[in-house]
Amino acid sequence: MSLIATADQVPVTDNEVLDEFTIPFGQWTEEAVDWVTLNLGGLLDAIAWPFEFLIDNFVEGFLVEMPWLWLVGIMFVIALLVRNFTVAVGTAVGLVVCGLLGNEYWEETARTIGLIVVAVLLCVIIGIPLGILAGRVDSVWGVLRPTLDAMQVIHSFVYLLPFIYFWGVGAVGATMATMIFALPPLIRLTNLGIRQVPEDVVEAARAYGAPERRVLLDVQLPLARPAIMTGINQTLLLAFSMLGVAAIMGAGGLGRLLFRALGQLDVSLAASSGLAFFILAVILDRIAQTEVGHKNLFSRITTAWKSRREPEVLLDDPAFNAELRTSEADVQAADPSITADGDDSVEGRIAPVGAGEKTAIYAAIAGGVLMVVSLFLTWANDASKLTGYSRRSDQELPGESFAGWAAEGGSWFAFGVTAMGLFVIVAAIRVLVGSAGGRWLSPDGALLGAVGGLVTAVGYLLTSPSPLTVGYSNGIGLWVAIVGGIVASAALLRWMQIAPYGPRRPLKPKVVLAPIVLGITGVIFAVVSMFSMWTLDERADAVITPEIQAELDDILAQAAAGEIGQAEASNEILIVRARAASADRIVVDGKSSDGPGLGTWTLIFTAGGALAAAAAAGALGLGDRRQWLGGAIAMGLGTGVLLIAVGWVGSLARATDPNFYSGVGAMIGGLAGFMLIAAGNTVIAGFERSHVYRELVLDADQSAPVSADPAGSDVRTTVAT
Repeated sequence: MSLIATADQVPVTDNEVLDEFTIPFGQWTEEAVDWVTLNLGGLLDAIAWPFEFLIDNFVEGFLVEMPWLWLVGIMFVIALLVRNFTVAVGTAVGLVVCGLLGNEYWEETARTIGLIVVAVLLCVIIGIPLGILAGRVDSVWGVLRPTLDAMQVIHSFVYLLPFIYFWGVGAVGATMATMIFALPPLIRLTNLGIRQVPEDVVEAARAYGAPERRVLLDVQLPLARPAIMTGINQTLLLAFSMLGVAAIMGAGGLGRLLFRALGQLDVSLAASSGLAFFILAVILDRIAQTEVGHKNLFSRITTAWKSRREPEVLLDDPAFNAELRTSEADVQAADPSITADGDDSVEGRIAPVGAGEKTAIYAAIAGGVLMVVSLFLTWANDASKLTGYSRRSDQELPGESFAGWAAEGGSWFAFGVTAMGLFVIVAAIRVLVGSAGGRWLSPDGALLGAVGGLVTAVGYLLTSPSPLTVGYSNGIGLWVAIVGGIVASAALLRWMQIAPYGPRRPLKPKVVLAPIVLGITGVIFAVVSMFSMWTLDERADAVITPEIQAELDDILAQAAAGEIGQAEASNEILIVRARAASADRIVVDGKSSDGPGLGTWTLIFTAGGALAAAAAAGALGLGDRRQWLGGAIAMGLGTGVLLIAVGWVGSLARATDPNFYSGVGAMIGGLAGFMLIAAGNTVIAGFERSHVYRELVLDADQSAPVSADPAGSDVRTTVAT
């Protein structure tokens, strides 16, 4: 009898021994999931109901089905009310770009907006109350903190597993996973904002008898608002970053297009969906950021809500009391030297418009009107200069003429000129009447528009028609646009020479490198644009040469004679056509005589803009006025270069045959324009109209200030004793 077992056993040092002591955690989990699914189905349905309701009714039934221009308009209004006009315009332009990528991209863009709104809305409903509770009760924060740590440490892929098990593959589970992933920053920042409220302020409120509800609503939440808004913004961005992962679960939106592009190695799909994804992320990020110092609708609603128990305080707020605004206007009309706050000795008033300025302004308005009127005049006769490339039927149109707004006429070139003309008019009138407006409603902004419109019109003039176009001639509308641009630009150059504008802070008495570097970068982009593709023609009549057509005819003849079968003949024809499309397609770069030649002119305009940027930097001589003019001209040329690229791409996209495309060279040319705009902006963004101040003399006997110059003088406030 042996005291030691002799049966074969796996040594404890062998890795295979691990199979002898396996912990069945996977089986435990599977049993738990099965039990929850069988016994808690009602609870799972209740949890999923808000997501299903919002996705079915708000996302799929409302946003996706809504006409695309309506959604653009709604987002424009939301951005205008929550932020400002600049963000609203950027929002509208970005969404239009997403729509112009194609209907599929637009539907997924609308679906993405809906999924993000649903996820962030539910995060706000859950996260802010939890954050407030954690900020006021330490024990709650003690429980939430490790939970939030775990939620942020766990990889996003792990979030998918429980939602797939309990709610299956689809938008509901994906939205839940997105919400859980994006929730922690909102809770953390809300808790932080509540805890960072100064304790003495809270204790003072309590000492005056405020109940805890008033302490929270009237003290802690208002002071914690920046942190809470930052948390909402971060939650939104995290939700966006999760959409690509959620696409694995079958969620719709742009993430699904990206996932499909990666699986199919489709570069075109990846680039287009990636661009739409990026634009939408920037749009929602800008809308979610807080607005500072702007009395918009959101601010007025907030003020009204805070004053709901004491509405009489609103009588002292001009935003709610029209009589106050009227009285202020009456006072200023009676004495223009008095500002809205009643004291121009400290704040000053904007310098009035002089006679010389008015002459230049009227001339600029006249030029802007000509630029706008040109849209309704003839730009093309007997053929189309632009769509003659993209549409065969437009290469010969004898006896017909087309206005600037027509696809066969100026098209997006004319739209760009008109937009710049309107901008010149609005900026000039704004300064003339002295009303409040944006930073760029000023002489430099108007010059930007005038030069940009002039360059756009000249770009259209210099565009070469297609070699196949017959009988084309420019219309009177183009010449009116050019004359208007010249008149407006000349008037605005004169205006900028005499206008009382100066930098908010003194410019550095040395050459600034940033505008020069940006200008050189723009020139590099323009050179690349000139050698890049501006048109790609894969139409059958372009790639099927007579030799290839003879080869196709021979195949058809063999099939008709019975030498080869019909299936084999069809296969041979497909091979020949594919080979022709890949080897014989027509690619035209920006400098070719067979193309529009816009790459060359883009380089010339960009080089001029780089020279103006060097002047803005002080390389051609220091001086506020010289650098101001250089920056405005650089931005104007950059705007023109950008509008040329937009005009070319937009005009071809508006009317084109299948398998004809504008090229990447136009996009690179547009980037050159962006570089020039950035170069000029680095210098002139800090310029503003000068202020005049009332000179005060202090009476020694009465110790009271007495106006020595009722009309105001262009000097700083002076106090004499």
